[in-house]
Amino acid sequence: MGSFLLSEERRKWQDPEKILDIVNPPRDGIMVDLGCGPGFFTLPAAVRMGGKGTMIGIDASPKLLSICSQRLAESKGARADLILLELDEMIPFMDGSVDFVLLANVLHDFQKPEALLGEAGRVLKSGGRIVNIDWKKEEQEFGPPHEIRLSLEKSIKMLSNAGFSTQSTPDIGPYHYCVVAGKMHKATG
Repeated sequence: MGSFLLSEERRKWQDPEKILDIVNPPRDGIMVDLGCGPGFFTLPAAVRMGGKGTMIGIDASPKLLSICSQRLAESKGARADLILLELDEMIPFMDGSVDFVLLANVLHDFQKPEALLGEAGRVLKSGGRIVNIDWKKEEQEFGPPHEIRLSLEKSIKMLSNAGFSTQSTPDIGPYHYCVVAGKMHKATG
């Protein structure tokens, strides 16, 4: 599985550097890649940050985190903190401490995706951004089964219900959609 997740074939239809250019995470803040796997997005994000910010990858698989760690060690200048964590648990960060959260190809896998989005909202700063990249709800020759995929509309609704406001839905390729959303400011009173 790790080899497909890092394959050149995948890069042809999901180029992490191009996608990061499109969604433009901050280079000097704290970015969290939830469900980072072997670091397909984590490593290029860490390279982009160039040590100015903090890149954190979180995954439930020790094997995939080990691959990510090895890739980081072999890279030039990329640094990230890696955390082994079941993503249905509380994310180990203070409220409002993170600038940017990335969910790449993982939200459809959760039994309670709303709980994960709630946790992402808890750790994000007011005005912080979340990006959800997931498989289009279409029959395709690979990827997760059609019945567990989330449509773009459902993803946007779930993000809205979790306190996020959709900012854009950029085109990132033939198999995936992308939702960039901001954490809504809480009203005071």
